[in-house]
Amino acid sequence: MINYNFTNKTVLITAASKGIGFELAKQLALLGANISISSRNATNLRIAKKIILKLKKDAKVFTIKQDLENLNSIKNVVTKSEKYFKSTIDILINNSGGPDPKLVIDTSYKDWEKAFNINLKSAIYLSTHVIQNMRKKNWGRIINLTSTTAKEPAKKMCLSNITRSGLISFSKTLSMEVAEYGITVNSILTGGVLTERLKNLLKKSIKKKKYNFEKELKNISKNIPVQRIAKPDEFIQLILFLCSENSSYVNGTAIPIDGGTSKGLF
Repeated sequence: MINYNFTNKTVLITAASKGIGFELAKQLALLGANISISSRNATNLRIAKKIILKLKKDAKVFTIKQDLENLNSIKNVVTKSEKYFKSTIDILINNSGGPDPKLVIDTSYKDWEKAFNINLKSAIYLSTHVIQNMRKKNWGRIINLTSTTAKEPAKKMCLSNITRSGLISFSKTLSMEVAEYGITVNSILTGGVLTERLKNLLKKSIKKKKYNFEKELKNISKNIPVQRIAKPDEFIQLILFLCSENSSYVNGTAIPIDGGTSKGLF
């Protein structure tokens, strides 16, 4: 078992008041990191911080309200986080909620603009804001939490398919540019995880009068080789590794964590 130690590492995680982002924030805080978490919901941020501090009284947690759709204030998240901890960002985890399921024919200009801002442009801008100081330190980790739809497009998920694949391309490009400075850039192709996001997607896609989440979960699980949906705490284990010193030779990858669902060989 790897004994991680993130003491003196400053981590910025977006969309981190719930789900995968929150689980990462919680675990990294327990492992000694300075944690900055953003979300568009101030109430959820307060709750998230309270939970982390309950688990570890001396945890260092900074919260900042931020809507990733508002690109003009992206730099503000980095600046305020670094000012609070008096330290530049060592680890950036770009996380975002996915766009609504839609067919191409049903989309509007506004749908595309919102999806590109939240799922692609925000990650690009945040990465460019932290990269200069990572270069000065000769160390850094950037991890993009995206979706398996980036590699295997799904029906009725056009907004996710296209923006997520764009993020993978950016991630690969950046990884080649910064590797010589001790900075790694990797992406996680997220499969099903037991989060509120999954519950909401199921409700929107099924549209039944008598909706039973547990029943639908069992039906989905039948199509996954491991026969179940991942819990957030098990899902993040590989991500913790990618954040650590141990992952220094893992760079430019796009790794699916989906219980073996992806059909591609590579």
